Amino acid sequence: MSAKHHLHTAASIPAHMPPATVLAALHDHENALTLQALTQGHKKLPATEASTLKDTYWYPTDLHPVTTYAVTEVIKILPGIGEWGKKYITFPSCFQDTPTGIKTRADASGVVVRAEFRVVRGGAAAEVEGENGGVGDAEWVLVEDVEVSCAWWMMPFVKGKMEEAHRGICRKVVEKVEMEMRQRAVAGVDLGGRHSLQSTVDSPKGKARLDTDKALPGVPPQEGAVEVDALETQRMEMPADVPEKITYR
Repeated sequence: MSAKHHLHTAASIPAHMPPATVLAALHDHENALTLQALTQGHKKLPATEASTLKDTYWYPTDLHPVTTYAVTEVIKILPGIGEWGKKYITFPSCFQDTPTGIKTRADASGVVVRAEFRVVRGGAAAEVEGENGGVGDAEWVLVEDVEVSCAWWMMPFVKGKMEEAHRGICRKVVEKVEMEMRQRAVAGVDLGGRHSLQSTVDSPKGKARLDTDKALPGVPPQEGAVEVDALETQRMEMPADVPEKITYR
């Protein structure tokens, strides 16, 4: 008999930070791969297992390709005895870019972890729960919804390790984007007047560039965008008709 456990975390996006910049950071898979607490390394794999692609959790994979990495994590089984108490495991971790973030799935020895990161509207009406007080008052919020499934007798151990790996990733992504923006400001890097920051992401067709100055796929530009002075950027509207929470079947 299998068991499931869910985790929901969130971090507010500062008012001076364009939400599209956070989206670009998510589409750079290096960020999510390296900011997990347990990850020791990763390597891109040439293909994704056909059985994994059949998971209804994904967006249509012909429109949103899935990229797979071999990820190595270290699990501390017995603390206090150094390397003797650690176990290193390597497993496939799949990433799919979405209009509002990324979807990921990891399969490790009978444990399946599905995690979705999304940039969504905040505010009191959104009722977004987060790690810190006041997250729901922010105009834009980065949220992560995680589901882990495994054998029921493994869940007490797996639950703790999953939360250790995922709790705090949203905050770390926002902090990394903030640091990079400050570094560009100090270096005097010109971002192109309007918010034209671009990010390269891996795709089967080579390197595809994400131009954050354009509207997201299938979403017409919306009126009332808020202009900010920081880094001479312009905020952009994100899709509003996205559910704040997700469930899997």
